[in-house]
Amino acid sequence: MLKITWLFAMNLIYIIPKYAAYKGLAAGLLVCLLIIGCGNHAIEKTDSQPNLILISIDTTRKDHCSVYGYERDTTPNLNAFGAQGARFEQAYAPTSTTGPTHATIFTSLYPITHHVLKNGLKLSDEYVTLAEILKTQSYQTAAVISSFVLNAKFGYAQGFEFYDDAFQPEESTVKWKYWEGHRVDGSFDRRADHTTNRAIRWLKKDREQRRPFFMFVHYFDPHAPYTPPDSFLNKLSRKSSLKTQLDKTISKYDDEITFTDQQIGKLLKTLKEVGLRSQTLVVITADHGEGLMQHNHMEHGVNIYDELVRVPLLFSWHNHIPMNRVLNTPVGLIDLAPTILDLLDIKADSWSVQGQSLAEALRGQVPLDPMRPVFLFRRHYNEGTVGHTWVKGKKFGIRVGKWKYIEGFQENTKELFDLENDPNELINLYDNFPKKSLELASKLQEWKQENTRANSNRGQISKEDSSRLRSLGYVE
Repeated sequence: MLKITWLFAMNLIYIIPKYAAYKGLAAGLLVCLLIIGCGNHAIEKTDSQPNLILISIDTTRKDHCSVYGYERDTTPNLNAFGAQGARFEQAYAPTSTTGPTHATIFTSLYPITHHVLKNGLKLSDEYVTLAEILKTQSYQTAAVISSFVLNAKFGYAQGFEFYDDAFQPEESTVKWKYWEGHRVDGSFDRRADHTTNRAIRWLKKDREQRRPFFMFVHYFDPHAPYTPPDSFLNKLSRKSSLKTQLDKTISKYDDEITFTDQQIGKLLKTLKEVGLRSQTLVVITADHGEGLMQHNHMEHGVNIYDELVRVPLLFSWHNHIPMNRVLNTPVGLIDLAPTILDLLDIKADSWSVQGQSLAEALRGQVPLDPMRPVFLFRRHYNEGTVGHTWVKGKKFGIRVGKWKYIEGFQENTKELFDLENDPNELINLYDNFPKKSLELASKLQEWKQENTRANSNRGQISKEDSSRLRSLGYVE
């Protein structure tokens, strides 16, 4: 797949050699000046060029956000944000792992296509990203991330002019000097307040005010270990009785979500203070959820039940997206990039994507197809036990309407769930509805055959980087 290039860059390639060769150096310099002048004029911001902020919250279950009805008030700022725009009730990450999901968000390709099948693999520069598309449209592109998992060396910085992935020790909650004989240089993560401060600094000081911008902000805090700041520790549960250690742990997880919500509120407040809120499309989502022992697993990665792949997805843009809009049809984060481009009125017809735009539904113009399939993937595991869960090989899943089917051939598992009557996926109906099971299995097999690509250009990681990732259960 060829990279999309800037129009003025093509002019540099074809015009300068022509003039330099036949009109002399002076003429060549004159053309350069003319091109530069045109370029400056082209990047002046106009009312038709809105801004974009995309926020990704790591490890955040949709049903632990009060904007979606959670009993604890974990997300007061997202509550207000959701009232100003639209929210999807049934949004799915493509997998329950950070790297592959973000690769899908940026490329609108399934993990089995872009081949970032697990953390620590490199997104090939063969694939065009959302940031690269927006950069061709004169957007200034910036990212502030909070985890080594999204380090630039893994390919996620493609298209970003500014990519802040360097963390200071005092900003980190995960600290190692050595792990399994490997030295850890720098820090693994950055806490939400430091991430917000860095994003605000870019907005106020580093941004070129004459250009529209795309800023991606990633928050890591809800990821284990759950270590909210002291001022947030047990903030939500002081009036409740924590009977078990699991209750206490979940309380800390919720506190991490609340802390992150506060920082998102601070970022959005700054956006309003600098006069950019009404002309900025803001999208908030998460890369995956967290088990919290719902299927006998505490964290994520090992399965694709809803607690691990159903995530918040909210859009807000003044006068462009109706307020308090709720969409109940299942959708996927694979749809995020084409939806954003459609809302921004940016055409990228030559960009090969596998998602579809949800923009017309967001605007209230057309309904979504309730029977459109949502496809899910779980990375390969060598045979063994992760936490309390025995794993082997890959798993795949599909949701169509109220039905969800999951299969793991190497684990010899086939599961069918009626999500309307069994939202917690506790009753396997595979044997009860053989026709429906076969129908979904056939659709899943067809999808795998159509979208699986050869394993090419897979990045390699160093032993030291592998040590960092393995310490959080990211690589085998």
